Amino acid sequence: MDVMDPDRSSVPVIATLPMGGGAVIGPGAGVLHVQWGLGNELRVSRVRGTEPSGTGATPTEESDEISSGAAYVVQWACVTGAHRELAEETLPHFEQLKERVALAMYRGEGPDGVAAASVDAASRFAGSVAKTLDAKVEALEAASAATGARTADLEHVSLARAAWQLAATYFIEPGEGTGVVTERLAEWYRRNGAALNFGGVGALPVRLRALIDGVAEAGDRPETAGGFWDCLSGLVAMGWSDAAADLVALHSCWAEWRQGMAAAKPAAELLEAVVALIRTAPRMATADEERPAGDGSYPPSVATSVPQFQAFREAWTRQVRDVLSDGALFDAVTDDATSNGTRGALEVLAGDETALARACRGGWLELMIASARHQYPGLRAAEHASLMERCAARCGAGDSPELDELLGAIIAGDASRTTDVCARYFSPWFIAHLAEMLAASAGGPAAATAVGGADGHGGERMGFRSASSVAAESHVMTYCASLATRADTRHLALRYLPHCADRGAGAAAQILRRERPPPGSLSGSDEADPDVAFAKTLGSLELCADAGLAEVGLGVARAAAADARARGDETSAVAWLHRAGDVAGVAALALEQLPTAHGASVD
Repeated sequence: MDVMDPDRSSVPVIATLPMGGGAVIGPGAGVLHVQWGLGNELRVSRVRGTEPSGTGATPTEESDEISSGAAYVVQWACVTGAHRELAEETLPHFEQLKERVALAMYRGEGPDGVAAASVDAASRFAGSVAKTLDAKVEALEAASAATGARTADLEHVSLARAAWQLAATYFIEPGEGTGVVTERLAEWYRRNGAALNFGGVGALPVRLRALIDGVAEAGDRPETAGGFWDCLSGLVAMGWSDAAADLVALHSCWAEWRQGMAAAKPAAELLEAVVALIRTAPRMATADEERPAGDGSYPPSVATSVPQFQAFREAWTRQVRDVLSDGALFDAVTDDATSNGTRGALEVLAGDETALARACRGGWLELMIASARHQYPGLRAAEHASLMERCAARCGAGDSPELDELLGAIIAGDASRTTDVCARYFSPWFIAHLAEMLAASAGGPAAATAVGGADGHGGERMGFRSASSVAAESHVMTYCASLATRADTRHLALRYLPHCADRGAGAAAQILRRERPPPGSLSGSDEADPDVAFAKTLGSLELCADAGLAEVGLGVARAAAADARARGDETSAVAWLHRAGDVAGVAALALEQLPTAHGASVD
């Protein structure tokens, strides 16, 4: 990079550092000037000049020559690699979120209508971003499998997916408005438990990996593998029904019964009863769930309301206790390990506190999920914070204080605390999109509805911006600074900035001034070539049009027109103004080109 001349830069010098601590004569003499660049960038240039003894560096205006030494650029928080791909892929979802809310406001649907549209937009946005994160994690895992090593991108994106999905579960209409999120919470841990690595060696995903190796070594009797029955109780506790049924299917009694061995029949009947209870455990329906029944209804064990779920649960729990109380059924099983292991799984289904504590060895998070599923199935998301505290008091803090803090903020439903915690541990991309999702889920612009105007008259009006919306814009601006730092992501910043009401236009203008420098700045540079200048200016105008920045585009066109006029090319000057729709500017140039009127002669 060429050495910068502070005299010719529109960015003020923020620090002037003497080179060598005093006046230096000869090559490399002078001072260092530190200036802000674009986005997250600092520029350090070496400027030749003299430095009076006992004073600061020579003022910039007194430096009469630029040193031929190197210049340095320091950049941070740039968007690269997998994060750049995420930026490209999630930008359309962000724009759709903003468009849906803006459309509701344009239609004049009132605070309630805007709030409903905002929550719906947040739900759609959360789902779209979650799918993008799923695809990205799968791609990174495939690449990691090929190399045999987990990359930093994979670790970060996996944790981002876990945090994003958990936040969507607790903040966007929990339980589709019912407040009961137990099923979604169990599914969330099934998908993200391994990435979280919460609970160390006692975590269920870790125990399952060890069990797979043990089953392979157990031969014809997989149930003798170490941890078989403990893992079954853990799977049942966490609500991983399919995995629990698959594990039971490995038991050797099934093959022995098919071969006509009468001694295997009691164990098979007991396990069959357990699998039936596992598969018919009542649960709340989710909005995105398919309805396999031919008439479009849910299966008999799936409830569509909390009262219905509680009724289903009560009847099902009676069945579990009936099996537990059937002593003859257990006594007929000759294998004590099978009898005791099955009893432990049934006690978990019945919500026995001691059985749950034995089954959940992965810390307070596993115990909380299991307790919500089996002890307090009707507990709403707003009440999970107290359950979390109780489970943490019993199990102790997790191995990672940072992860405890993150999960605790989300489960507590504290949006402000969640964004503050995520801002310390996640990338600008994540926090910007999370803050927008949280603001929209809280009602968006409708959350700022005031009762009573500034003039003291009653009535509702949406004349203010909510605190969450203002905070979200601040995070988006921080993200745009990261995008603007590199030329290959700068166009993305220009797509986000129009949605920032307070500072978006000014920041976009600053970026576009870099893309198309102000009049007179092209002289003496490579961009002085007319073709280069034309391509650069045209690109800047197209970026303005794409971003909806008409006023900024007008400034770019006027700067190009001024350069053209300085070259004596009036036609190009008019063309640039015409491209930007500057009717007044075109008219002014046209008037200047009219011949001067001669005074009429008087006879």
